[in-house]
Amino acid sequence: MDSVISEDFAPLAQALEARAAEEEDYSAQLAVYHRGELVLSHSVGEHLATDSLTCVFSCTKGLSALVIALLVQDGLIDPNAPMVTYWPEFGAGGKSALTVGEVLSHQAGVLGVPGGVPSQILLNSAEYAKVLASMPSIWPLGQNIVGYHAITMGVLMEELVRRVTGKELQEVFEERIRKPLGVDVYIGQDPALEPRYRDVLPVREESTEFFDPFSPGGLAVNSASGFALADGPVYSWHELANAAQVRELGPASMGGVANAQGLAGIYAASFGAVPALGATGGFLSEDTWSQVSTELVYGHDRTNGLLQAFALGFMKATSRNNYGSIFAYGHDGANSSLAFADPAYQLGFGFIPSRNEGVRETATGVQLSQLARQLILAKNAKAKTN
Repeated sequence: MDSVISEDFAPLAQALEARAAEEEDYSAQLAVYHRGELVLSHSVGEHLATDSLTCVFSCTKGLSALVIALLVQDGLIDPNAPMVTYWPEFGAGGKSALTVGEVLSHQAGVLGVPGGVPSQILLNSAEYAKVLASMPSIWPLGQNIVGYHAITMGVLMEELVRRVTGKELQEVFEERIRKPLGVDVYIGQDPALEPRYRDVLPVREESTEFFDPFSPGGLAVNSASGFALADGPVYSWHELANAAQVRELGPASMGGVANAQGLAGIYAASFGAVPALGATGGFLSEDTWSQVSTELVYGHDRTNGLLQAFALGFMKATSRNNYGSIFAYGHDGANSSLAFADPAYQLGFGFIPSRNEGVRETATGVQLSQLARQLILAKNAKAKTN
């Protein structure tokens, strides 16, 4: 797949190349759709070509939230209804008043299982959902407390989809989003695509900071270093992501596989026409994307202390994570990936580096998203003067 670089968006390609020049062996993909047209699809470095596939970690949550949005549009899910309307067992442990919106905006406080979970449960979300349903919240409910459910959010979304459709979330995504658009984004990768998969690379420097596995942050990721199995070893994030079994299952929290062009295309098609993908209009109506992208909670996250904002499964932009306008909806990932739609700018955006970029003042994906918005504003201003 050749690079696409339109004249108005060439500074984005130049910025990505400048970022690659800062770091040895840096590799990344960047893609942008504007007003339904692919205006940029470019890669740097040797590890990721433009059409390579790799794990996108929690960007998968945003893709899963698009499935939830479709079911809201169908009238099958009411974000304001109690979760027990669809999943009665979830009311155990004092959680019966929690609404779907509260649960899917990381307010439920069912972060994980102390000590980890057996391997047969970790990758079996139907069984994991039973465990989560039986648990009480770890904080007082109804107080707008937010805490990132790094792994369990996918389990919660998957069980909700099962309850209202009788299908797996991955099936609905394939049937109603990926297949009609024909994009390279998979929640459950076909083994036939393995030759195009590129491993997520390990971070250059592991943190030596103490991380309590029984803290909220520890529960959210199951252990200090990734996924703890009650009956086996601990796997780091990149090791689990690179496991073929995980790619094939496609856990809704972190198992998605994609390239940047596919991510940007899906988000562009979610709110508007993308003729090259066969989309004659957005697969979400304006009423729907407006509803599901409305911010539901904002504050300092109980698991990591960061300023966070969430909508119905989507991560919203904040002053800390300034990736888009107040209308933007999407998600980032543990490998510093970022994908979102921004109807205010008519923008679909996808960025995937080959490894987590570590601590930076502003993440590369966010910097590139800001430049994209600046270029669009400049383009609009130029059009008005001509």
